[in-house]
Amino acid sequence: MSGTDTDIRYFEDFTVGEVLTWGSLRVTAEDIIRFGIEFDPIPIHTDAAAAADSQFGTLIASGWHVAALMQRMQYECYIKRSSVIASPGVDGMAFLVPVRPGDQLSLRAEITEVRSSKSKPDRGIVRGLISVINQEGATVMTKQSKALFKRRPEA
Repeated sequence: MSGTDTDIRYFEDFTVGEVLTWGSLRVTAEDIIRFGIEFDPIPIHTDAAAAADSQFGTLIASGWHVAALMQRMQYECYIKRSSVIASPGVDGMAFLVPVRPGDQLSLRAEITEVRSSKSKPDRGIVRGLISVINQEGATVMTKQSKALFKRRPEA
């Protein structure tokens, strides 16, 4: 990135219905166990033998691990080259399909709302339906995101 304003995605550059994609990211058993041990130490995330005896039949990634991967993919897809200020939160998140060792994940972000801030004219809010999709085309996780972006500076 050269660092000019034309390289940065501002609030005005988002449009309703636009779809942004990024991928792929491979999830390993080691990744699942490492995250599980540190943040979600349930045996289906940390112990291959216990996970084999579960309803899943194998290790599965913590939903919070998948959420963290989603955030990283969003960053790579469009946030790192944007005027993002912060996110005031999410309106909903769903863990739909287990993520297993060897899965290849990709990101799909559909812009659902672009609205100027009523109280701060230098910014706007962008909402989107963010989905993580596995190599089989199954949506494994979704969230309804919202983020504040700066408006393009006037010349």
